[in-house]
Amino acid sequence: MNQAILFNDDASFNATQQRIEFTAMNSGLIIRCCVAFEGEEVKALTHFAEHQFDYEMQAEALIEEESYSAEGEVLLSRV
Repeated sequence: MNQAILFNDDASFNATQQRIEFTAMNSGLIIRCCVAFEGEEVKALTHFAEHQFDYEMQAEALIEEESYSAEGEVLLSRV
C-alpha cells in the first residue's frame, strides 16, 4: 500500500455523466477517480459504499502506474 496516496471521504454521483466520483491525493495532487454507473444516486452511492475498498485498491494501482485519462482522471472498471 502506497502511503503517499490518500483517499478522501467525498464520493458523489454525477448524474450528467452517469458516474460515481471520488478523489485521491498523491503527494499533494488531487486526482478525480470515476466509475461509470447508470442509475439513481442512492443506488450508486450504496454500491460505492459496499465496494469502496475494491475501488480504492483499483485506483491506487492506476495512480501508481500513472494511468490517467486526457482529463487527468483515473477511470475505474465497475466491480
